Amino acid sequence: MTKKTKDELQVRYREIQDRMGELNEKAAEKKVELTDEEQREWNALGREADLIMRELQGMMTSEELAKHREQVSKGEQLREYLRQTHEAGAKREILLWPAPGNTTGNITASGAIQLSIHEMIPTLHEGLGLPASLRIVTGVTGNEIWPVSVNDVEMEEVGEVEALNDQVLDFANITPSQKRCGLKVPVSNMAIDNSAFDLMGFVQAKFALALRIYLAKKLYSQAAWNGNKGPFSGLAKSGDIALGTAAYKNILKAVAKFSDKGFFEGDVVLIMDRETEAELKATPKFQYSSEPIVAGGLCAGYPYIVTHFLNTKLSGTKLVPTDKKYIGFGYFEWLAVQQHGEVRMVVDPVTLADKGITRVILNTAWSFTDLSTHINGGDPQTGSDGKITYPTQAFALYEVTGGESSSEI
Repeated sequence: MTKKTKDELQVRYREIQDRMGELNEKAAEKKVELTDEEQREWNALGREADLIMRELQGMMTSEELAKHREQVSKGEQLREYLRQTHEAGAKREILLWPAPGNTTGNITASGAIQLSIHEMIPTLHEGLGLPASLRIVTGVTGNEIWPVSVNDVEMEEVGEVEALNDQVLDFANITPSQKRCGLKVPVSNMAIDNSAFDLMGFVQAKFALALRIYLAKKLYSQAAWNGNKGPFSGLAKSGDIALGTAAYKNILKAVAKFSDKGFFEGDVVLIMDRETEAELKATPKFQYSSEPIVAGGLCAGYPYIVTHFLNTKLSGTKLVPTDKKYIGFGYFEWLAVQQHGEVRMVVDPVTLADKGITRVILNTAWSFTDLSTHINGGDPQTGSDGKITYPTQAFALYEVTGGESSSEI
């Protein structure tokens, strides 16, 4: 039999981990034990994974081996911590941020997953990408206030000895409204006990995916959320953008009009769904041009994000597609997305003990704060309840009309 290469062994090892994760997740979701056939498959995969890992270790360089041992050590620490929660009196809460002076209840000692934004939010899934200009801050503590100047002063022409008029500069304060967020992940005790199963990867993948989806829903959806709201939540459209032969000009004019508030046009990010992106990829800029509107990762020269969440709204508590398509414009540097306080992971080995399942529970708080509401004096609007609100200035929605321009190329 031909000996497998290092790359082939790594691919097969990942396939084994994925399959073991599927078996484990299936048992956890249905709250049942593995069948005899699934158990035999699990055991066989575990033995094969052990053999492959031994072969891989023999092929690793000293640097790769050191890195692998460090990762294995973290996985063993998390697995050992989960085992300890089954013992009477064991501590069942850890902080996922390092805490000075605390050597037993934080990420450093436990081997749990540190919620680093760059590690937790890769832009690998449709609809979950983040604009490069968006800045996410974690570990925020205390009460934050952003003072905003809401008006300007003007030069006056007066007589030689005439007094100048007093001009008042008005200010407003913007404060974040944080909302508690969390999730629960069931992990079978078999996975905790089985060293061949990548428990760290399993739990981290669950946390990462949940966070990516949460941020994408809040950032892009038009849903009128009761909790944290993104800039497009409940936002009325600013106008229409007709696709077709004049689509390039229409997009440029819409961006120019939207940016005519002191914004730099080059900083705007366009948001659209994949069908609109495909339409613009098949539409030339000009009548006799061969260059499409979307090319080289840019739309009409501007960076853009593809997400189906833009064309969604709430129906009860469920996100559903809107009956129309939109293109969103945004200056995301004006949006403060923050994670507040500690990120706490609680291990619960009791509630589902009869199913052989340990629950990992995550608790923290997030806020989404639009800092553009008061710029240029804002646009105060009085609602039916008499409450004055200030809509966003840095984000806009445009309805897509026309289309099917590919036949015109």
